[in-house]
Amino acid sequence: MTNAFAKSTRPRHLVAKLLEQPDLVRLVQGLEAPVLTRLIHHIGLEDAGEIVALATTEQLKGIFDEDLWRSERPGKDEAFDADRFALWIEVMLEAGEAFAARKIAELDEDFVTMALSKHVLVIDIDGLSVQMSSSERSDDDDLVDKALESCLYQEFEEFRIIAKDHRSWDPILQVLVELDREHHALLRALLERCCAISTEVIEESGGLYDVLTSEEMLESDVAAEREDRREQEGFVAPSAAVSFLNLARVTPLDEILGARTYDAVTRAHFRAAAAKARPPAAAPRRPASGVERGGEKGAPAAEDLQSFLEVLREAEIVPPAAEARLLTGGARREGEELLFTSAIREVMARDAELYGKRLLELSYLVNVLISGCSHDGRAFRPFEAAEAVLCTCSLGLERLLGERAGRKKPGSDELASTMTEHDAVKMFMAGWNLLHHEVVLFAAGALRKALAGLVAEQPDAQAAREIERVAAGLAADADAGKPWRSRGKLDRIERALGAEATATYRALLDELPTLPDGAGEGARATGAQRARFVSSAAQIRAIQAMLARPEGRGATPAPRAAGPAAREAKAAPRAAGPAAREAKAAPRAAAAAAPAKARKRAQPGAGRRK
Repeated sequence: MTNAFAKSTRPRHLVAKLLEQPDLVRLVQGLEAPVLTRLIHHIGLEDAGEIVALATTEQLKGIFDEDLWRSERPGKDEAFDADRFALWIEVMLEAGEAFAARKIAELDEDFVTMALSKHVLVIDIDGLSVQMSSSERSDDDDLVDKALESCLYQEFEEFRIIAKDHRSWDPILQVLVELDREHHALLRALLERCCAISTEVIEESGGLYDVLTSEEMLESDVAAEREDRREQEGFVAPSAAVSFLNLARVTPLDEILGARTYDAVTRAHFRAAAAKARPPAAAPRRPASGVERGGEKGAPAAEDLQSFLEVLREAEIVPPAAEARLLTGGARREGEELLFTSAIREVMARDAELYGKRLLELSYLVNVLISGCSHDGRAFRPFEAAEAVLCTCSLGLERLLGERAGRKKPGSDELASTMTEHDAVKMFMAGWNLLHHEVVLFAAGALRKALAGLVAEQPDAQAAREIERVAAGLAADADAGKPWRSRGKLDRIERALGAEATATYRALLDELPTLPDGAGEGARATGAQRARFVSSAAQIRAIQAMLARPEGRGATPAPRAAGPAAREAKAAPRAAGPAAREAKAAPRAAAAAAPAKARKRAQPGAGRRK
């Protein structure tokens, strides 16, 4: 239930609440970039001008890494969002043109060049004039002339900057003018690089294609630099995450269990992270204005910091103060703990160095799911990814123990020994492989059988054709090893399949399946848990047993028996004609006669009559 204070932290109220905080500059500049990003998202970028104006350049770089790159779906590489960058320019301009230009000047030059090239076309007027006057006029020259005359533009020395999108032209132009005034050398360097990209439109007969290629190459360079920065913080590129998950699906389970080193994708990630590791950077410099009061320096007062954090917690921008998600995540019932959670606790108590290594592996796996896997048609939320990793590792650990956990709880020494000998990445890969083959593909096979039965029993020809189309798509997706692509199509046949069966298959045909209701011990969600992930072999067996039952497959919700014999028995009374109806009516007549006979015997003296 939302409390009264949380209601007061709606975007505008939250800004007002924050602005009341003493020493707000230091408080905001002390936030990590991801937290500041969540704060800006909560407020809304358009209303966060006052907060953005307090951010340091380092914070803005981190925020841009988070906010300016978007992916169409989990697992697809992120692309630069040029419109969002223009909105950021507008918001920074609220703090003044000088502030916006200074922040832009402090950003990486490759990044700024790439961002500007998305919004403007830069041409060298002098060079173009010489080129056009030294050759015969062509249709292309006429097109260039028309473009130059009809578009929005501004000239800086020999460069003409032409708007690609009129919506972003005004804020971009304001920043360029201020850069020309205060950072002239930088602006010239930027325009020269943008001009080298744009000139190809005129120099080449297929110029537009070449320009797009040049822009893509620059964006690729900037994206690679961003991935390098984020990799140092534990992030995993979507392409690498997808490769890792696919590798875990297709590698034979015995090969996974017998591996003594990381897989190739994981080795590359940790090798790159180690090579780029840097010593902790010094605290960023704070601007003197508004920060140092009376010559005093240092962190804000403890009570000010506590008050500030409390505002952010009430708005759910930072988590509650006391939170141990890792060691409590995935708990199934009160007093019951995941096998992997018990094992990691043993490691924590015995070997701090190994515990730190296993935590690093878990962090990597969580980021793999966030970057490369979808959940119910969307990206994983961090707390969901953490729970899913713990459950999947628990499933893999159980298999490494020879499924002894399902029959007898292993001792603490056995758990600690297994965690020492085997890494968390191997456990996750083993669990992921089991889920894919024994849950996802098994459920796809059961659904294909159910749909075949539905088609045979469907009296409506149009509905039967729709079921056949869904079945054909499912068959193709299952054969490709990606049956979750057909999840969205189940809505079209929900009426024939049944609501409960549809919900079951939607839960099981996900990239990472969740436990449907009735799938055995520990299957039902409780309390705040929105979804339950498979964490034991017993749950897999319960799922398979449920799908093996005709009513579990959902082929015919009403009758419990299915198949040719049942359909023939059901059709027999309709085909038998009058004789069958008379035979069917005979028992009813006998039943009606029996009470009358009983009443006759019950009359006084009826039993004494000779």
